[in-house]
Amino acid sequence: MNWVPLNSKQIRAVSYDPETQVLHAKFAGRSSVRHVGVPPHIYDNLVETSDPEFYYKYYLEPSRIESGWQKANLSSHAVKLLIILIGVLAITATALEENGELPIHLSEITETGAISPAPTASPTVSPH
Repeated sequence: MNWVPLNSKQIRAVSYDPETQVLHAKFAGRSSVRHVGVPPHIYDNLVETSDPEFYYKYYLEPSRIESGWQKANLSSHAVKLLIILIGVLAITATALEENGELPIHLSEITETGAISPAPTASPTVSPH
């Protein structure tokens, strides 16, 4: 990959492949960011402009594809959230069963998956 340095404090250098129209941008203190579908004139203007940061923010940043570690980070957060949700549901179901608030008690589910009817108290009628 051939990197072209830019006159910018934030954007250190860019690399561009005109065949695939993929542009990579290196930032100060961060990993590189990849952009797809970048026309050649956008790359040329970015390299030639006197204010690459403004040009980048206006023309390229909206089409940014995050670097790989951020995608993995997002998926790991989704997995953690799912695990927490399952745990909360299990705790809630157990607490409701212990308090008798579940219409079907977990112990009433047989091995075959059929549900036994819950014991019901017959309604009492009080005379007036």
